[in-house]
Amino acid sequence: MDVGFAAEVGSRAVVFTEGAIIERLRREFAVAFDPFIQHAGFIYEPEKKMLLERLYAEYILLAQKRDAPVLIMTPTWRANPERIERAGLGDRDVNGDCVRFLQDIRARHSTTSSVIQIGGLMGCRGDAYKAQDALQMSEAHAFHGPQAALLAEAGADFLFGATLPAVSEAMGLAMAMADTGVPYILSFVIRPNGALLDGTLLHDAIARIDAAVSPPPFAYMVNCVHPSILVRALNAAENRTPLVRERLMGIQGNASARSPEELDGATELAADDREAWIEGMERLRRDHLLRVFGGCCGTDDRYMAGLVEALSPATLQSRDVDKR
Repeated sequence: MDVGFAAEVGSRAVVFTEGAIIERLRREFAVAFDPFIQHAGFIYEPEKKMLLERLYAEYILLAQKRDAPVLIMTPTWRANPERIERAGLGDRDVNGDCVRFLQDIRARHSTTSSVIQIGGLMGCRGDAYKAQDALQMSEAHAFHGPQAALLAEAGADFLFGATLPAVSEAMGLAMAMADTGVPYILSFVIRPNGALLDGTLLHDAIARIDAAVSPPPFAYMVNCVHPSILVRALNAAENRTPLVRERLMGIQGNASARSPEELDGATELAADDREAWIEGMERLRRDHLLRVFGGCCGTDDRYMAGLVEALSPATLQSRDVDKR
């Protein structure tokens, strides 16, 4: 079903994203990753490509069972041109091929009523958990421009900048995305005090980017943190603002409430209680009006199945009827 991203996502009470991809490949299937581009090159390796297809299909089918829209992201978080060259794939259109890979999956799983939107995934140049490594705005604009253009030209429905620790690079990335004319979303890593890893309050980061970039992001999200962290952040007085309530749209939540530093490079999977994770997501929808929900590190099909069941349009409608 060909539906414009902004019109479709903007009109839905609840939209789901995929759950973890990278962590599941690593933990469940013991797959070896490229040191530069991680799993972006898996689309060229038949066995690894099949595993990728399996995970994306799982998340799509979970949403479809409850008649809910789903956002799936290309495996290109680390596939900027610099890293692609270092991985020895400079002669291939890795970003475009990843978009086409998901377009093929969508074609094979589409129904007359399903909505599957493809996001061109991008990340910061350096370590996502070290704000001191972040590019400055003008550097980021120039650095991220080529990848944003490749993803947009290949037909991504929207662009998605994820796991952003600092407002400086997020702003330059937003400028690069805005240049394409494709709708885009920025997603931050935050602390429980309501600030990005560089210390910028969530409210201030949104205000600065909205004021500096035209067109501004379609919306903002948070990822790679437990839903309880976002609840605490949004309850901070500095972030209890109309701007944050209007512009922050969703979360891809970690299964663990540990800090990014504790989780980064951990040898064992960290996961807290699944029901508490789902309850945190429900609270974010109920109290803070978030609309886009998905999984990040430590989550899998079981987390997403529970989340979809709890927040699907049919479930929410049933609850509304029960309250009458």
